[in-house]
Amino acid sequence: MRELQLQEDELFSLCEILQENVAKSPIVLLRGELGSGKTTLVRSFVAYCGGDTSEVSSPTFSLSQGYECQKYGVIYHYDIYRKELSEMLELGLLECLELQGVHFVEWGGNDLQTLLRQNGFTPISIDIELGQNNRIYRIYKVGV
Repeated sequence: MRELQLQEDELFSLCEILQENVAKSPIVLLRGELGSGKTTLVRSFVAYCGGDTSEVSSPTFSLSQGYECQKYGVIYHYDIYRKELSEMLELGLLECLELQGVHFVEWGGNDLQTLLRQNGFTPISIDIELGQNNRIYRIYKVGV
């Protein structure tokens, strides 16, 4: 586990860490309260990778969005807050996670972590907590 305390304008340092790891583990599970900065982190990663951030928003109602970027082709962004895991599986979540690119999943809880491990994935998990003037990011490699 690695812990960072960062303000929004310092997120590129977390993006550097992610970039070092997503080649082997292209699935990143994001957990935190509403408004904790999950989508902000995705937006920062898209910018870090040379993508257009103007379209980055929480895919709460669309369930998923893709953002083109120079380094990875596509950065996929999922929000499973309003859906049961079984429903997301019926919609093809596991198949989507096999697509080439980097995948950020907001609200990726323990059930999803277990399922991913059982299917051969080793995702990165980031817990985001609100600090007084920053966010606390706890980065875990699930299943390792």
